[in-house]
Amino acid sequence: MSSRWFNERKNDPYYRWAKEQGYRSRAAFKLIQLEERFGFLEGARNVLDMGAAPGGWLQVASKSVGDEGLVLGVDLDEIEPLGLPNVETLVGDITDEETQDEIMDMFQGKVDVILSDMAPDVSGTWDLDQYRQIYLARVALVIADRLLKRKGWMVIKTFQGSEHGKFVREMRDMFETVKIVKPKATRKKSAEIYLVARNLKSDRRLPEEFRPVDEEL
Repeated sequence: MSSRWFNERKNDPYYRWAKEQGYRSRAAFKLIQLEERFGFLEGARNVLDMGAAPGGWLQVASKSVGDEGLVLGVDLDEIEPLGLPNVETLVGDITDEETQDEIMDMFQGKVDVILSDMAPDVSGTWDLDQYRQIYLARVALVIADRLLKRKGWMVIKTFQGSEHGKFVREMRDMFETVKIVKPKATRKKSAEIYLVARNLKSDRRLPEEFRPVDEEL
């Protein structure tokens, strides 16, 4: 790591606040800021968090769901136990149908909120990285189509770029309301942005590459 990276982190107030307040990552404040604006965790009992490592969003969501609720965090990497009784974790590839089926089994019903902070391993080639990230976001929509309650909420990270506008339209094909937001805790140089959506449409349409063959005809 470069000395510049260490200095930027040292001078980052969100990094310091995360350490002081016991959050696993500064990203917790992105979710806190989004929740303060939209209130999507209010009254939620079942929450799915994809791309959950190291666990900052899990910590935030666990405070809202109560002792009887469940927050499930899924990531390719193992998440160190948080010691929270209403949080469970699953190691798996969200693009794999077996992992998706495991998620469905763990909830035994629909969820109130789906969170996705997923991002691909960065290759250094921007167009490729942005496409991979949007692909993960589209997979998250497939899961929402199966798992999210009709009046549920979805919060999903995307990267701004050539595919972003198309993905926003795909989100609007799925949800009645879609807002585009960049939380203050997002680094200024970052291309990441969040979509906050509510209420699945009864006539929703998945992104084209995920639609059943008979729907495309």
